[in-house]
Amino acid sequence: MFIYSKGKLYLLIIQIASVFALLLSNACDRTEENNRKKTSLIKFVLTKNKTFMKKITVLILIFFSSQVNFTWAQTTESTKNGRAHSAMIQSTMDETITRAAGFSGGNADSSWLIGDQENLNVWLKWCDLQMKEDIDGLMSLAGDSITIEGFHNEKIHGKAELKEFFTRWFENYDVIIKQEWGIPVKFIDKDGNKDDGDWIINGHELQTISSEKVTREDNQANVYIKNSQVQFFKIYNHSTTTTKLVSATFSVDMSSYKGEFKNVFLNGAFNNWCGSCNIMTDENKDGVYEITLDVPSGEIEYKFTLDGWNTQEVFEAGAPCTKTSTQFTNRVANLESGTSLPVACFNTCGLCEQ
Repeated sequence: MFIYSKGKLYLLIIQIASVFALLLSNACDRTEENNRKKTSLIKFVLTKNKTFMKKITVLILIFFSSQVNFTWAQTTESTKNGRAHSAMIQSTMDETITRAAGFSGGNADSSWLIGDQENLNVWLKWCDLQMKEDIDGLMSLAGDSITIEGFHNEKIHGKAELKEFFTRWFENYDVIIKQEWGIPVKFIDKDGNKDDGDWIINGHELQTISSEKVTREDNQANVYIKNSQVQFFKIYNHSTTTTKLVSATFSVDMSSYKGEFKNVFLNGAFNNWCGSCNIMTDENKDGVYEITLDVPSGEIEYKFTLDGWNTQEVFEAGAPCTKTSTQFTNRVANLESGTSLPVACFNTCGLCEQ
């Protein structure tokens, strides 16, 4: 199949016209050498009017170019018997060719298309507002008749119930949502009619942190968004783990660091690598910055950073105080109870030189 856009068709015409002009020029040259074999009329046209013929070629090019207002597709298929057929397909330049797939509700006549990124962004903003505990922002993104179904058969109907739920939830938990994947899809019925909204299929890890424990849920959400608002979603849970929290003090010695900085921060999986959430302090001005946090027991990965993520520790894989996960190498510690970790020298596994 050969498909030409308008721009490509112009280029093809230009190439054809160029070949035509070259052939005319060659013909003129051959005519000058062999003009005795030509009739007087052809001899006049080709030998005396080469410029005239080239102008005619340009006029032909302009004429054909001015007629091209649509995209044309020429398809040719040959069978083993040598039979061929062709079809001309006319479409506008801005038409997007899409392919529907799948089915819904057991109806093979229905299907799905890729939806709009804008609706996926609504869901991502919804999750971000939960981590910020912004109830007013969440209410502005909620449809008036919003319905939520949890994986323990909990159901929330309407904005009043939703506001009450968020108020209670945020009083008892800090919330972290780690996005893993997501895609917007649009439903099409058997008659080809598209739904005005999009379904967002999303995988994420939800962490709820109380004073004593952190619960991690590996969830999938099916979310319906229409008119830039969340109208419905249902949560499916794949696994849930609960870990107790322990108090840990982290310390980093900045006395050997030669660069400039304003603040030192602690970042790790326990705060979703948030950048500037947990600022460290140097109360006695000795160059050692400290912070005490409740973090999940067991193995934790972390690193010290400067001014958010402006500067961070960088380690080679295999360094003794680190662990490499995928492409990232971070500090690692195992915590079973409350503890104060040894003072670390910024960007090294050893002690700072005094």
